[in-house]
Amino acid sequence: MTTENSETHPTANTIIPDAARFNPQLVVRRLAAAEGYLEIGLPAYALAELNRVSEAGPFEPIRQLFRGEALQAQAKFADAIAPLNRAAEMFPAPFNQRALVALSHCYRHEGQDRLADEAVAAAIPAHLPPGTTLPTGVEPIFLIGTPPQGRTTYNGN
Repeated sequence: MTTENSETHPTANTIIPDAARFNPQLVVRRLAAAEGYLEIGLPAYALAELNRVSEAGPFEPIRQLFRGEALQAQAKFADAIAPLNRAAEMFPAPFNQRALVALSHCYRHEGQDRLADEAVAAAIPAHLPPGTTLPTGVEPIFLIGTPPQGRTTYNGN
C-alpha cells in the first residue's frame, strides 16, 4: 500500500494560481447570498460574503456592484464610489444603469453634484427623450425560488 506524498504526487507541493482555484458555483452562491442580505437590509453580512470571494472571474462586475450597494446602504458613500464606478465600467450599457444610478446617488451625498448629474445622464439611453427618468426599483440579479413557468426542476416539478 502506498500513500500519496510529494514524491508520488507531483502537484502536492505545487502552488495553484488563483485563476485555477476559481469555482463558479461557489462564487454564484456567495453573490446570491450577498444579494439576499442586501435585499433584507443586512449590508454588513453582504460585505462578509463578498469578502469571502477571492476570485470572481466573469462575475467581477456583479461583485463590485454589490460591494458598492452594501457600502451605500451603510451610508459609506465615499467608499462606495470606487466599486460602483468599476461596476459601471465593467457592465456594458444599458446593463450598467443600476451601477450608474447608485453612483450618482453617492456622488450627490458627497456634494459632487456635477459628477452625480453626469452619472445619471450616462444611465439614460441616448434614444430616450430629455427629461426621461429611470425606474427606481431594483431587480434581483439572482432569482432564487420558484422556477419560471415552463421550466422543469431536477425533481420534476
